[in-house]
Amino acid sequence: MKILSPLTLAILAAAASSLYAEAPRYGVQGLVNIPLGDLKDFVDNKPGPGLGVHGTFDLGNGHMLRPRLDYSVYPEATFGSLKQNASNLSLGGDYLYFLAGKPEGLYFTGGIAIVRWSFETKDAVSKVSADTTKLGLAAGAGYQWNATVGTELRFVHSRIDSGFQADALQAGVTIRF
Repeated sequence: MKILSPLTLAILAAAASSLYAEAPRYGVQGLVNIPLGDLKDFVDNKPGPGLGVHGTFDLGNGHMLRPRLDYSVYPEATFGSLKQNASNLSLGGDYLYFLAGKPEGLYFTGGIAIVRWSFETKDAVSKVSADTTKLGLAAGAGYQWNATVGTELRFVHSRIDSGFQADALQAGVTIRF
């Protein structure tokens, strides 16, 4: 008999806990991504906008799960005749812990995602595109101003290969319905 992985057990435990939680709420987020490290050099330090959708599952006592789908794009960077851009589509989930014990005020968050990266480099005669799917990790803090509006600041990390890390500081506004 195969033993379940710790990640699978955590997901099952969270799903079972959600049976006793409040009804889920859904929302959208607007993001600004400030590139760091290798990504910063690739896009010439140009911040990129992003949009996303999410659900929130209040597990009670300040614990919340938030599955999310985000899309971010970085503007084209120009280096002489060379032009480069990057974008990503991210599907993942976050764990939120509210210090007040209920979904309001200051919270801390950590998340994991599958990130589909697209990179393009072109010049006058050629264009090279590369797509890759990698693991993404995030950690940060936020503030839920009321039942509908929140703000958040997260560090997002995704290693493309041993010589390229696509890290960003992500600021966002969330709106829940």
